[in-house]
Amino acid sequence: MASPERAPEGAGTARLLAELGHAGLALADAAARGDVIAALAASHESRRLRAELARKPLTGDDPALLASLRGLVEGGRTAAAVADTWHERPLPPPQTLVASPLGVACLADELLPTTWDATTDLVVLLGPGLEPVAANLLDLGQARILAVTDPATAAYPPAVSVVADADEAARVVRAMSPSPPERVVLRSLDPTPAELTRTVADAIHTALCDLRVHHNTVAAFSRTWLEQGVANLDAIARWPSVASVDGRLAGIPAIICAPGPSLAHNVALLRELRGRALIIAFSHSLRPLRAAGVVPDVVVTVDPQDVRDHFAPGDLDGVGALINGVTVHPALWQLGVARQFSLAGNGALDRWLYDSVGDHDDADVPGGGSVATTALSLALRWRCDPIVMVGLDLSFPGGQYYVATSCDGAARAEVDASGQVSVAGWSAGFHAMKAAGGPRPARERSIELPGWHGGTVPSSFMFALFHRWFVEVARREQARVTLYNCTEGGARIEGMTHVPLRDVVATLTAPVDVAAALDGALAATGRAARAAAAHRWFGRTRRDLRRALRLARRGAALARGDAATAAVTLPPVERELAAVLRRHDFISMLAQREIAAAFDEARRPALEGDYLAATAKLLEAAARTLGVVGAALDRIEARRGG
Repeated sequence: MASPERAPEGAGTARLLAELGHAGLALADAAARGDVIAALAASHESRRLRAELARKPLTGDDPALLASLRGLVEGGRTAAAVADTWHERPLPPPQTLVASPLGVACLADELLPTTWDATTDLVVLLGPGLEPVAANLLDLGQARILAVTDPATAAYPPAVSVVADADEAARVVRAMSPSPPERVVLRSLDPTPAELTRTVADAIHTALCDLRVHHNTVAAFSRTWLEQGVANLDAIARWPSVASVDGRLAGIPAIICAPGPSLAHNVALLRELRGRALIIAFSHSLRPLRAAGVVPDVVVTVDPQDVRDHFAPGDLDGVGALINGVTVHPALWQLGVARQFSLAGNGALDRWLYDSVGDHDDADVPGGGSVATTALSLALRWRCDPIVMVGLDLSFPGGQYYVATSCDGAARAEVDASGQVSVAGWSAGFHAMKAAGGPRPARERSIELPGWHGGTVPSSFMFALFHRWFVEVARREQARVTLYNCTEGGARIEGMTHVPLRDVVATLTAPVDVAAALDGALAATGRAARAAAAHRWFGRTRRDLRRALRLARRGAALARGDAATAAVTLPPVERELAAVLRRHDFISMLAQREIAAAFDEARRPALEGDYLAATAKLLEAAARTLGVVGAALDRIEARRGG
């Protein structure tokens, strides 16, 4: 029996275009005959095929290939025009349509755009009454349906996610994995208040932005996180995590010093708080504090980029401790601070590093994407009270991006005629850091935020994301802890008390001994046990990675070869590889896009060749990742001289 041959380049596109042309003819014929059932089926098929074509655009500029597809392309365009015309036909009101099964099918068809991916795109139904439409959409293969209504009275099918409000809807969207929705539709049956529709739409839009930012961040920094995390293994074994400080600073006031322009207005007041509060700085705000004569108790750094330029000689003299994310540049562990601690700022992407030293304490400090959000999470974790924010502008008054005494004090935000924000005037150190790797500064959408003094202040898309994180955390925590925003400029953060810093300084009179708390945490650290655990993990992991690399390469070759042979020989290789990688799930960090694509392909009705191609890409990505990690471990071994 002959083995199935793999389709040549462009064959998949040709097949989809041909099927789209047939769907268009079927839709036109059914509409002409008045056969609504057949027309609805053809409409849905046309919608699916258009989404598939959008998902797999034809690449390359082979004239012969393009010429062979020209007729099919014209047929596809005609089919798309037929579908668009069908979709624009007049229909009775939704309240009338839901009264019959055929009307429900028409309403479901009208709800979806003419290009729609039922596997990843999201349908949001507002209020009651659309349960039959949800059931119809599920029958058509719609995977993601979210209903915003009263869960106690809702009668939606179990496969529909039912939430009570916009906040819950946003949380569901943020958890959508592996592929964020590309398209979203909202629909209600009865007239829904415009404010509710806007609130839900804004919440879902914002959640999708967050999700895409997270995916892009992982894609941009995953290799850096992984390589630097491995390089930091010895430091993670030597120094304890922030979990060792838990309970030692409870009830102590914390002052979080961000580097916004408004820090210049009240930074001098912080000198009075030495020994009366835990003063937390960032690498970007350290220099402005030292210029004002303020010595922070701890300096927090989580940026994976090489920020050594932020630390001038003498800046760390007298500083109580340096707190590093486990994936910071390895040189930051060599800055000579007597006390150092680590934290996991990226959840599961960092947590594996603690397993490597046998430390199973929860060292997670969930941030919202910035060192300022991480610092607030850390102060909340340590149960500091009150917590005071200064320099947290989240804005750029007059274009000023940082306080002038910062290492990037000359940076200026510029808003062009289209409302896009870019930043100019970065320091030479910043440009050197970017030249070493990492994403370049991007243009962002300009946004107005509520101002500390009233009115609004200019901000950007990313600042607005951070602002919303602070608002959500303040709303959740305000009953447990007193949160002050003493920035005296920039954005207002709902849920925090907004007062001048001087008023808070006057209330913080009790002495505190931060150094004693940090020394107690260091003394309780079992360094020898951690070092021994790291040694065992190191040897075991190197052996596993070599084995996994051989399996990944073999599996990729099988998936790229004869399809009939792969059907028999590939599954055992995949199972063996999965068993090895299950002990080292951090390996997936560098292959997030390939993993998402493979899962997406597996959920679709596709040709065997499509599935095998996705499998091959995934295994090739696994091999690349295993090579990167293995090389990083080899460098450590060479450095140790073992």
